[in-house]
Amino acid sequence: MAHSAKVQLKSAAQTPQTTIGIALDTAYLTSQPGNISTGIYMIDNRLNIGSYNEGQMELFTYCYPGDNVSFYVTPIDTQRGDTVSIIGINVSNGNVFGGSLGAPQPTDNTAYWIGRAINAGQQTYQIQVLITDENHNIYVINWDPFIKTVGS
Repeated sequence: MAHSAKVQLKSAAQTPQTTIGIALDTAYLTSQPGNISTGIYMIDNRLNIGSYNEGQMELFTYCYPGDNVSFYVTPIDTQRGDTVSIIGINVSNGNVFGGSLGAPQPTDNTAYWIGRAINAGQQTYQIQVLITDENHNIYVINWDPFIKTVGS
């Protein structure tokens, strides 16, 4: 019974307050050479505190300082047999995640990562996603959305 309580505490400690969902049109994305400007649809649960560009690649997420922030990817057409996973989240500008302290990390499910908004401010980050299509061809895509803490 004590083991069960530990598992519950661990999962509660990582419960995200800010959730960012990413739906990928894998059929379109795997057919496009070069730069991708559509086919990636990001949403979050923070519209009520200012997030904008919902449904676009350049989502601008607002969160509260201290929030656990989760990221998940899913193919839009699950019947195609494509799989998607996050293989990296890098920061190019800003320090909301506080470097390695709050940097998003994979969970047991590589389509789901979680990090923590440590610092006040704004940041640009790149999400890197691996798509494996129905024929086992591999594609890596990335783009750069934004995150900002409320009050900064």
